[in-house]
Amino acid sequence: MKNILFIFVISVIIAFANSCNKSDPPATIDPATGCTNCTPSTATTFVGLFRTGTYTVTAPASTTTITTRASAFFSSQPINVSSVANSVTVANVFFNSDTLKYSGAPNYYTNYTPINLASETWSVNGSSGIPSFTFKNLKEKPSFLGIGALPDTVRRSVGFSFIIYGLQNMTAASVYISDGWAIPSVFTKALNVGTDTLVFSAQNLTAVNTSTNASITVFMENSFAVTVDGKDFKMSNETSFTKNVVIKN
Repeated sequence: MKNILFIFVISVIIAFANSCNKSDPPATIDPATGCTNCTPSTATTFVGLFRTGTYTVTAPASTTTITTRASAFFSSQPINVSSVANSVTVANVFFNSDTLKYSGAPNYYTNYTPINLASETWSVNGSSGIPSFTFKNLKEKPSFLGIGALPDTVRRSVGFSFIIYGLQNMTAASVYISDGWAIPSVFTKALNVGTDTLVFSAQNLTAVNTSTNASITVFMENSFAVTVDGKDFKMSNETSFTKNVVIKN
């Protein structure tokens, strides 16, 4: 009888210990929103702007640089572009477990060494009214297959045209030519999904100046918004291709 009672007591202790040590399974990431406590948002202004991108710059001599960037900006009130006047700080921002550094003016968190954008997980330890959350960006990155006939030299009196192939996974895209002055003059045209032919006429180029520091940039964005604890955040995947050119009359 004593043995039976001893076995019963031990069984109760083990069962109690197991119940105390048992933890709830971690919340799963919702594939529709990318986090555990988000809901989709249709907002057009946000208290947080998250951006990741691959930015390629090439010169006529075919020298090419590729930069990968992640950045996060937080605001005291809803905005659609970053505003230094409204910027606030949080405790920490992590991208794929790496701590992003805070950069004063324009007051955002970013990386200073190359990063791998094959996967994207953000973690925010909030403060200043910004909630804490973890977000996994599951959206496709914008892309294109190729660009044809992008010139090395642009003549304002003639204009130019080029074709871009295979645009996909984007919510917005544009191409713009900038004269590269200290206060640059820029002319922009929108791009469409698929294959697009862009014509910049002489009339389009009257606003830009002759320059040896000009550039033509193709910019693509795939963005969406989520709400966390009643606050709206914009998530953007970006891709850009810039070619340095010369603008002549």
